[in-house]
Amino acid sequence: MGKILSSIGAVAFLLSAVDAYSVDLPAGAKKVTMEEFKAFADGKHVKVEIFDLEKPVSADLVWSWKKGTITGKANVDGKMMDVKTKLTFKGDKACSNGKGEKPNCHFIYIDGDKFYEVRDDMQVHAVSTVG
Repeated sequence: MGKILSSIGAVAFLLSAVDAYSVDLPAGAKKVTMEEFKAFADGKHVKVEIFDLEKPVSADLVWSWKKGTITGKANVDGKMMDVKTKLTFKGDKACSNGKGEKPNCHFIYIDGDKFYEVRDDMQVHAVSTVG
């Protein structure tokens, strides 16, 4: 459960589980810098759908650069949970980690009102809709 919670807060990062849920990165999505990502999502509510966990996960989160946190509520396989994780950056990746856990990091791509968290293997980890 700890891995799932930290993954959610990170808008769920890099688990090795393969799941039936998947989505493709749109051809028009643009890889962005962390400054561009900050301008796009900082302090705004986002609806998140996570695709690479063992269970269906959706969340309503806020990414705050000022506080250095990702907070909100998540629905993990039908169970509601509070989310509060640390937000950091590593080069051109956004990272998140739960207390005492190693950060999980993803590239960020933007297309319209959505941002995509993309793993190193170019698989989409999560899709968030801003607004």
